[in-house]
Amino acid sequence: MKNDTDFEICRKELIESGINFESHQINQEVRTNISQKIKSKIETIKEISRKLNCSIGIVGGFVRDLLLERQSEDVDFLVFRGDFHKLTLTIAETMGAKIGKMSNKTLTTQVRFPDEVVFEFNSTRKEKYEYPSRVPIVEKASIVEDLQRRDFTINALIMFEDFYIDLFDGTADLQNQLIQTTREPDIVFHEDYLRIFRAIRIACKLGFTLSSEIKKGIRKNATNLLDVPKERILQELKLSISYAPSRAYRLIRDLKILEVLFPEVKNSELNSQIFSTKDIWTKIEEKIKFLETKGSTNVNLFIAMILVEIASEKSSEMEDRDLVQVANEILQKYKFSNRERTEITAYISFRNSLIDIIKNPPQDFEIRKMLREQSDLIDNIILQTKAELSTRIENVDLDSLLDRIAKLRDRTDLIFFEPKLNGHEIRKIFNVKGEKIGSIKSKLVEAIMKEEIKNKREDCISYIKKICD
Repeated sequence: MKNDTDFEICRKELIESGINFESHQINQEVRTNISQKIKSKIETIKEISRKLNCSIGIVGGFVRDLLLERQSEDVDFLVFRGDFHKLTLTIAETMGAKIGKMSNKTLTTQVRFPDEVVFEFNSTRKEKYEYPSRVPIVEKASIVEDLQRRDFTINALIMFEDFYIDLFDGTADLQNQLIQTTREPDIVFHEDYLRIFRAIRIACKLGFTLSSEIKKGIRKNATNLLDVPKERILQELKLSISYAPSRAYRLIRDLKILEVLFPEVKNSELNSQIFSTKDIWTKIEEKIKFLETKGSTNVNLFIAMILVEIASEKSSEMEDRDLVQVANEILQKYKFSNRERTEITAYISFRNSLIDIIKNPPQDFEIRKMLREQSDLIDNIILQTKAELSTRIENVDLDSLLDRIAKLRDRTDLIFFEPKLNGHEIRKIFNVKGEKIGSIKSKLVEAIMKEEIKNKREDCISYIKKICD
């Protein structure tokens, strides 16, 4: 065995275990999809592994993506012979990398390279769940046990040089663009309910179809997502939406996941005199599809599209709360960051603003003020308004308003400016303190935007004297 390749060692172990499997040669043309910086790292790591008498293979998503001729830098190594920790430490030291994460509990180590590429190394392991705990007990295991514990057939392929080994006919599933579990879906999802979202994420990323068995298993286990940490759900939800927004939404809706995560929505009928759709779920999907066709990739905007309907449904029963407050509660519950909450609630706050402006045309100053305050979000607010109108029957002349906004945006000197008199000078010249300085500066900005005065030092001083008298 000493002179056997890692591929031969793995095959022998599988044969001795009585496991059925297939081995396939990887076309050389397919291997050209591995970037040079990844390829060179892999070759160095294999050389270090041979010197330390270790056996390794590459497993999971990298192999899957390679066979689909998709580039990937997400390399996971499986170490099934030799000193796991010595190998990873030697790799880091030899290649000028750092150990990003090392866990004896999960038998996992991350190696971070100077070019920011991160490889993960796992010792062969098996997981045991002691219910109701969702945290597995990890134990050292054989390569057979490791591959058998994995979630989906297309993620259980292990690669060595020019060959890969397939235990679950994942090759056929790749060809058929199908996602199936390695074992009974109920068992796979019961081990880790977050695999429900991982199945959806992979389907959205690859454009694959979920098998009927997986769909049945997801619907059966959907309510158990409530036991998963909210931040983990959030991460998977955002990734799924970023890959294929309308498809991700349709899947989490059709698989009854939205109803679990957001029980506030009751599929109530919408006012047919205003909206062209029948229920809230459909209205959300139409708006998301609209954004997608316009090339939007802003995940926060898509989430705002979902939450605005959920919040409006809930707030209709709660007189003392507005949409933003209700939406913010939901965002906090799912561990969105402060920055994300600020952006998403801004979209919700402005969802009808442009429509209201059309019905009640404002002064130029009011539009300039909005452009100044929402400079980073205004294009998405406009896109959101178009999406909202795409679901309504009412006729609103948005184009005229957008022409007006475009003309006003050209005068950046009346929007994005700093008064020629700053707060320190206002305090010194007019002998004012604290909140009074901020109040004067706000009025000064407003006067400049209204074109009542020019943004010149002497005009600013004269204006402040006038309002302070």
